[in-house]
Amino acid sequence: MVAHPDGVLGDYLDSLRRLRTLATEHGVRTVLPGHGPVLADALGSVEYYLAHRAARLAQVETAVEAGCRTAEAVVARVYADVDRALWPAAELSVRAQLQYLEDHGLI
Repeated sequence: MVAHPDGVLGDYLDSLRRLRTLATEHGVRTVLPGHGPVLADALGSVEYYLAHRAARLAQVETAVEAGCRTAEAVVARVYADVDRALWPAAELSVRAQLQYLEDHGLI
């Protein structure tokens, strides 16, 4: 999770792309993250996280285009099927995504 304001989505995506390069061009097969389990399939894991983030960004962008003007409104739309107890964390992630989209002129 990339949590605003300390987490910067662009930095996270850049890190994932660097890991993808290490996996594809330098044969790195295992990732030892700062937390969580060891990722034995580096490339598969990185591709999964990049695809997941791209899908979430698209959902956030669509929510904004549909009229959601606040992070709270975006969460209610994009995370409607997620336990509401997780919505505060989702809001921090959405704020980071909104900042990314704004920084890149996408919203």
